[in-house]
Amino acid sequence: MRYRLIIVCCLVCVISCAGRRPGTPGRRTERTVTHRVLGGETWESIARDYYGDRSRAEEVAAHNGFVGHEQPPVGVGIRIPLSRHDVRSLEKRLEAARIYNIGLELASSGNFAEAVMKFEEALRIDTGMKEARFNLAISYQKQGLQRRAIALLGELLSSYPENREYHFALGHSLFSTGDLAGAEASFRQTLAIDPLHLKALFSIAVVHEKMGKEKMAAAEWKRYLDLDPGSEWADEARSRLDILLRSNP
Repeated sequence: MRYRLIIVCCLVCVISCAGRRPGTPGRRTERTVTHRVLGGETWESIARDYYGDRSRAEEVAAHNGFVGHEQPPVGVGIRIPLSRHDVRSLEKRLEAARIYNIGLELASSGNFAEAVMKFEEALRIDTGMKEARFNLAISYQKQGLQRRAIALLGELLSSYPENREYHFALGHSLFSTGDLAGAEASFRQTLAIDPLHLKALFSIAVVHEKMGKEKMAAAEWKRYLDLDPGSEWADEARSRLDILLRSNP
């Protein structure tokens, strides 16, 4: 499982709010920062990074004179108005992100026990950091604490039911606990979201083998090899398929 670094917004330049247009009514602007728009960023992603709230995208766009569905041009400096509450919230989330990134480094080096402590610390500061919750679940998996992982992944899926990686990770934990039917359901949900998710397809074939459904497993291995004929995973799939075909001529 690949670990994902959280995107931490960069405060490019702090400027005085004097002479600037006022922020949203009801929010007194204490500080305004300039953000240089990067490739792939949208008003929603910028609002998420600075406010932790995508729904404030229109507010930021309007503050910069944009209307409708026009997205911010790459390379342009846009103004982000911050109330006192926004500043405190941003500082908390940046601190949580710093601790989270330490957790990622620990996990990447295989130190999952200490990574768990960092992810938990980050979540105490920013309870909405889904990246920390996900990587905490993965760290539990690596330590064999599958029930804890299942609980966390279930929480994530209740809020993000279309996230393929959450479904796939849940399938892995369910398989590890012996819940083969549940694992297959999770892997199939992964494929429903992403029909080319090769790891999910590979995993379904393994589940069928474990269940003793050899013909179904063979069919899944063939389907897998049609999509991935040359990787190391393909070599494993081909070996498993050959064994099934020899035992069921």
